[in-house]
Amino acid sequence: MAKAQFDKNSILDKTIMLFWQQGYHGTSMQDVTSTTGLKPGSLYNSFGNKEQLFIASLNRYAQRSADKMKRAMAHGAGEGIIMLLTDMVAARGQKDYTQKEYASCFIIKTQLELTSTEPKLSELAGSCLSRTKAQYKLAIASEYGEALSEVYATSVMMAIFGIRVYGYQQPNEADVLESLRLSLPWLPWKKH
Repeated sequence: MAKAQFDKNSILDKTIMLFWQQGYHGTSMQDVTSTTGLKPGSLYNSFGNKEQLFIASLNRYAQRSADKMKRAMAHGAGEGIIMLLTDMVAARGQKDYTQKEYASCFIIKTQLELTSTEPKLSELAGSCLSRTKAQYKLAIASEYGEALSEVYATSVMMAIFGIRVYGYQQPNEADVLESLRLSLPWLPWKKH
């Protein structure tokens, strides 16, 4: 068998955008072949079926998000969280990763779309979100102590969900930031 002559990560980046934009059920394998430029045989040989391709896409997105969080946390937990949250607020007012319209978060959208129809994929999205919360909890514990790390991590996740879902309403950026300051008063907002 000939070796694949394409970069798998580049293909996954394209399928992330496609699944993110159209959803799992709204995306056909014909959409995938059209978007990636690959023939069905190449896709199936390299990634398997649609579900396996979706899983690989979701995992790549989750890893990129984890890497972004790690870079932000290098500034300290409080500063890193503020950086991530303010970036999310800014993103909801402009074209998102899909470059067509605001698209929330691929993982959150996946869980919302697939909870009742694709429990396995919904559970994978939930697992990604649990890992994200665990990363926040660990970073928060190192800076703010273990005692409140679970509650603080939960409050950050709730803020993220709020930004990502409420972002479709295109609220005023200043109002959203002020809301974050009020709901997460333990963060070092005075520097911002």
